[in-house]
Amino acid sequence: MSPAARWTLGAVAATASVFAGAVAWWRLRFFFRDPVRTPPSDACAVVAPADGVVTYVKRVEHGQVPFAVKKGRTIPLEEFTDIATDTSGFLIGVYMTEYSVHRNRSPIAGTVVARRHRSAAPFNRSMARVGANLLARQTPYDEGCDYLLTNERLTIGVRHPGGAVATVTQIADLWVNRIVAHVDVGETVGRGEQYGMIRFGSQCDVFLPDALVEQITVRPGQYVFAGSTTIARSPVAVSGDARIDLGAAVFEEAPL
Repeated sequence: MSPAARWTLGAVAATASVFAGAVAWWRLRFFFRDPVRTPPSDACAVVAPADGVVTYVKRVEHGQVPFAVKKGRTIPLEEFTDIATDTSGFLIGVYMTEYSVHRNRSPIAGTVVARRHRSAAPFNRSMARVGANLLARQTPYDEGCDYLLTNERLTIGVRHPGGAVATVTQIADLWVNRIVAHVDVGETVGRGEQYGMIRFGSQCDVFLPDALVEQITVRPGQYVFAGSTTIARSPVAVSGDARIDLGAAVFEEAPL
């Protein structure tokens, strides 16, 4: 082998090694990073459940939510969360990019009253479409993203001390190897407390009932940070301070 050929082969091998090292670093170090997050000082601030781009803020009426993949028709929120409800409120979607921290946090303080897992039907599909829609500024951003209803998901319901239940749904991508949620029914979580992650994917949605929404403070296309960005202001405190939260209001208990 000539010196030139050996040099070329060595350069290719070195480049491949650098690329492989970069991929390994991304998957094993950068992807699993765990920065400290501090919730807002405002006790009425509901925080983002994930890092990423807000893809939609949907109005839910009596448990019915419109989806672009259904040509704007409404479907029961239960088809999305696997938790039956006829409650009105807002569904906020957060798409986690490949650069996002993929650890998930509770939007409010409360008690976990539901945990539902659903396998993909029949398999997880790629979320590349929503990324393309975001890059092209093609709205609604969930146009053509029917995987939002069929990919694997895990939903938890967190009950506020006053009775209202917020849900957080982790949705897997094609490349996801595991959805993690290390909380069980009966356990308590703090506002902004880390409770799980989606390994190598994808999207995290939160449903907030009207009892916990005075104002939505995010819009589609906005980047948010789990545990620190305020996505809504509640008419009552959601911070986990029992003296504040219980004293603020008592809601009608939401059905599960």
